[in-house]
Amino acid sequence: MTKKYEALVVEVDEVVEEAMVLLVEGMLVKCFASYCPFEVEVGKQYLVEFEMVLPEGSCVLAAKGCDTKVEMIGCGFSCVISGYLDGDVFRSFIDFMDQEIHYEYPHLNESYIEVIAERIDVAF
Repeated sequence: MTKKYEALVVEVDEVVEEAMVLLVEGMLVKCFASYCPFEVEVGKQYLVEFEMVLPEGSCVLAAKGCDTKVEMIGCGFSCVISGYLDGDVFRSFIDFMDQEIHYEYPHLNESYIEVIAERIDVAF
């Protein structure tokens, strides 16, 4: 089951309306709205679900530190998400469930990691 989070809509792109900047758990995150059955308004809060879209091939790196953060790569949706791999849960600014990272990188379980994601999808 995917956990839902309160998110404040900070910005909706004027050209690509599926591109949004959300404030979630104190973190600003640029997301792609993969499911949105209604019009979203800037300045309003919504209950949403998140999912990482991972590229083919290697996308996980061991890292030092303990910060949970998101750093955008360029102007698109790609980003580096930092957090802790806890079995089948990747704990970052939110908990990403069932991403199957632990199957491909079992040696990184219970470690601080960085995940290079193609994008973060948000469903309203």
